[in-house]
Amino acid sequence: MLASSVAVLVATTSLNAIPRDPCDPVPPPVCCEEPKPGPFAFAYPFDMDLNCPRDFYFHVDGLAMQAKEDGLDFAIKDSSAPSSTGSITHGTVEGFAGDNNEWDYNPGVRVGFGFYLDHDAWNFDCNWTWLNITNYERTSERVAGGVLIPLWLLGSGTPAAQLGESASAKWDVKYNTIDVRLAKPYYVSRYLVFSPHFGIRGGWIDQQFSVDYSGNAVGQRAIHHGQNDFWGIGARAGIDTDWILGKGWCLFGNVAASMLFGKFEIDQSLTLPSGPGFDLDYDYHQNTPNFEMALGIGWGMHFNKQRNHVGLRAAYEFHEWFDQLNMRKFSSGTGGVVAGAAVNNGAYANDTVSRGNFTLNGFSLKLQFDI
Repeated sequence: MLASSVAVLVATTSLNAIPRDPCDPVPPPVCCEEPKPGPFAFAYPFDMDLNCPRDFYFHVDGLAMQAKEDGLDFAIKDSSAPSSTGSITHGTVEGFAGDNNEWDYNPGVRVGFGFYLDHDAWNFDCNWTWLNITNYERTSERVAGGVLIPLWLLGSGTPAAQLGESASAKWDVKYNTIDVRLAKPYYVSRYLVFSPHFGIRGGWIDQQFSVDYSGNAVGQRAIHHGQNDFWGIGARAGIDTDWILGKGWCLFGNVAASMLFGKFEIDQSLTLPSGPGFDLDYDYHQNTPNFEMALGIGWGMHFNKQRNHVGLRAAYEFHEWFDQLNMRKFSSGTGGVVAGAAVNNGAYANDTVSRGNFTLNGFSLKLQFDI
């Protein structure tokens, strides 16, 4: 009885079923359907998509940096004759601090190498940055009645009118850093890559600052020379981000900060036309923070049958080293040069110039090979 009912039902269904239109598309097999976009929040190891990868990379960066530092003013140019009270009425500050558009960009280089580990695709790399900074400044006051007021002479007893119409200064910096870090690059989404990292930074910043006050007559020339050297080692951490645009292009933004325990070595001397000036040196240890940021655009492509990858990245970088300038400036007393002769009557009140920050702004162009 049950078998007869099933047979009748099947026959009835077959007779009443609407046949498939020959133009209807055949539905694809389930296994070949286009996957839906996403997921959009996941941690997937970054992959260069190389054939037979050796997980090694190296890079060379060209740098063009502009250096600045607070506290490197060396003269005040007053275009009017001093008043009876000695006040400055039309003064402008001359030096290496503040907004000076004439400062040159100085060349440098950054080289590094790294490799990926089998453990969760972590990567380890090492980078060395070198900069050679040389800046010159010269100022003169040739207006009748004008004076050039020195800022690095002993005490305040030197008549400004006897120091001549011109002064020049030179600032040299040798900048080196070595960074060793461990990073974990991963996809946050299909078009965003994060790479948090931490490691060790070593830094050396050696500065020389010299000022030459010409004098109005022979035998009145005064020269100040200072050396401000720093070395330190400490911890560094940050994050690199790639914002993938497609067809090999991306935008990127990187930030990092470090804290170094280091030593400052300060040497200063003042040479006067005759008689004593000063010659002092002092060393001390201090924690010194550092912050850096880079923003830019990158492009890359595979070659050699997908076995290798080459990339170019152009960026504008910011580097800030806090409390780097620690030379001392004498600010009171009656010492100085009077009528061509040195006078030193207790001009010993002094303090550090400003504990000025050392800053670097500029461009970098990076060429990297992955194999």
